[in-house]
Parts: sequence; C-alpha cells; structure tokens
Amino acid sequence: MLSTSAKSYTQKPICLDGRGTHSDAISCLDFLDEDRRIITCSEDGSIQVREVDTGQVVSGPWTDAGSGAVHAMAVSPNHMEIVTGSQDGRIRLWTVATGKMTGKWKQAHSLAILSVCWSPDELHIASGSEDGTAIIWDTKQSDIVGHPIRTAHPHVYAVHYSSDGTTLVTSGYNNTITFWDVKTREALRFVEPCHASQQVHCVIWTSYDRIFLGCSNGIVQTRANAQGKVARLGERTSPICAMVLSQDELLLATASLDNTISLWDPKTNQSVGRPLDHPSGLRCAAFARNSRLLATSGVDKNVYIWNLQALFKDVNATVSESGPSPGTSIAGRSLINIDASTCPASNNRRKDPRHSDTDVPDSTHRLPGPFDAATNIRNPSPPNPRPWDERSIAQSNSSTRTVCQVAGEVCRTLHLII
Repeated sequence: MLSTSAKSYTQKPICLDGRGTHSDAISCLDFLDEDRRIITCSEDGSIQVREVDTGQVVSGPWTDAGSGAVHAMAVSPNHMEIVTGSQDGRIRLWTVATGKMTGKWKQAHSLAILSVCWSPDELHIASGSEDGTAIIWDTKQSDIVGHPIRTAHPHVYAVHYSSDGTTLVTSGYNNTITFWDVKTREALRFVEPCHASQQVHCVIWTSYDRIFLGCSNGIVQTRANAQGKVARLGERTSPICAMVLSQDELLLATASLDNTISLWDPKTNQSVGRPLDHPSGLRCAAFARNSRLLATSGVDKNVYIWNLQALFKDVNATVSESGPSPGTSIAGRSLINIDASTCPASNNRRKDPRHSDTDVPDSTHRLPGPFDAATNIRNPSPPNPRPWDERSIAQSNSSTRTVCQVAGEVCRTLHLII
C-alpha cells in the first residue's frame, strides 16, 4: 500500500506494511542482495529480511534469547555478514545467506550498545556503548583488541572509522567528537562542534575527509584536521536521529525528530530538493547500494521506500515550469559559520556542569586515557541517552503552550528546513 508523503511532491513512497512483523519500533535497517531485500532490526530484539518489491518476510525472525532490544546494526563491506549491538551489551555476528548467528562475543560493555561499525578491511569492528566506552574487536579472534577506550562521552552514540582505517571517531552525550588512534587507542584530538548544551548523535566520515555530524539542533560539517573550522548546513532544526551517506558519496540524508528527511550534496554542502515527510516516529534511514532508493522506518514498524530518481524528476519539472523558488530550489542554503573548538589531547580535565560526576575534556587539556578492563567500567550518567528522548521531554515541558504558538513554531521550522 502507499503512504502519504510531503504535499510538495507528487511521488509518494511505497509503504511495506509492518503488521505481523516486528512487535516494537524498528531501530535500524539496510539494503541487501543487490537492493532486492531490506533487513530490519527492532526494539523487540528480532531481525527480519523482507522483499523490497512486495514487503514479504523472506527470512527471520533472527533472535537470540536474552539479547534485549537491538539498537545498532552494520552490514559488512562484502555484504556477507551483519554485526548487531544489543541491550545486553553484547556483539553478535550473523550470516546474511543463512540468517544464522555465527558469533556471540563476550560481554565487555556493562550497558547497551548504541552503535557499531566495520573497519574498511573487515578485520575489526568498533562498538560504542551507553556505558561511555568504545571497544575495537578483532573479527578473526572474536575478542577485544587491547583494552576498551574510556571516552569522555557519558554515552557513546556513534563510532566511525576513517577511510584508511587508522582513526576512529566517537560522539555521544556531550558536545564533542573525539579522534582515536586505532592501534594505540589513544586520543589524538577532539572537536566541539556545537554548544555545550547540545549533543552529537550521528557521525558520517567521507572518503575525501569531510565529517558530517547530526546534533541536537541541526547538521554540522567539519574535517579531521579542522583546526577549529566548523560549519552548519542550513538553519537550526530539531534533533538529528539518523544520518546516512550513499555509496557513491553523492547524497547525504539526515533524519530529524520532526519526521523530515533532508537530502544534501556532501561536496557542496547544499540541500537537494525539499525535505521528505515521514509519518510520525522516524528513527532510521538507509540508502540502497545503487543510490536510487532511500528507506526510512521507526515507531510504526512500517518501512517506507522512496524513489529518489522519481522525486528529482518531479523537482526538476517543477523548477522548469515555474522557475526556482524557496520551495523548489535544488540548491540549498549556504553554510553558516558557528563557534567551535579543536584541541589536541592532554591530561588535564574539567567537570561537566551538567553531570557532577562526569569529566569532559577542557579546551586546552587532555582526554582521559584508556582504563584497565579489569577495573569497574565507569558509572553511567543520568538517563535519557537516546536522541529521540529529547523530543518527549520537550513536549512534556511545553504542554501549556497555546495552539497558535505551536502552529507558529511548526511554520517556522518548515521554513527553515526548506
């Protein structure tokens, strides 16, 4: 069946009905088998594979008792294996062809795993946890490489390798991203791309060394050697909950908690077309390998498949007929510089005023060194670790606003996004 999409587009996404599949929200998804199938992971702890054309479940559910919710998933570069991170703090490996679990690694994280990624050579996997640690795993030995990294993030939301696999970047429940030497697991430097009251939810690192960050209040772009140079894409938006790059690196998609998906040209930092309008509860997104399709999903357990070629044809036709306008322009807003800080690592630390028991790097000092795996893993900071929790908090705090105020804010948000 077809869902509704943004009224500014005549093309609508195909909706793969989620009834009878997962019993809870879909947390992550990706394309498989030359884009003919799509894999979804759920808060109910299950994994399923569906046909893109029909929505029919062809494999699954893949489950492992006691795993709890599956929060993170990454498909290997050769598309043959899946790694997942779950509520129980454990890494699991699955074979795409059979759906069988081939590895269940020891519990090195004390809390839920929120992010996972493969190294470019597939020899390592990195995981980031709600316990504030990042771990590099040897895929052949099924064990930790060295010791866990004690990051300065109270929770680690994202881990991402550089294209050469020598550096790992982490982000989390504070306003910094940190660069780590993969071999030594020592901090190289950190960047503060947003205000201290904000958080960095998502990280994308391109092969040409641009880094895109999804923050609590919008999208930011920097470089590994930024030296303090950080730029914002467009205007401030609602928190970014997902960010994906097409395989050809020609499109960047950002999903925000106002249920819109924005498309960007990552080489020019310009928006492409208008935002796509997802039904409520947007949580995740994925590009097809051919970059022609975009899938989105979330709380309603449906998967929405967007035909990007058709959408762009729609936009081009509108532009050619009526001329460019703020609602139809393919070229987006220019970059707006914002304050930022890039610093080398050093040993001194300061207290985070938002968490009395949490240290964060000072702008002239150093990140913490790795901790001994035999010691206790650092205590987690207060709850609300996931970006979508922020929206419910904001809504509860604003229950006394008038209908006119809410409508005005919605109009302003749509104007800024477009």
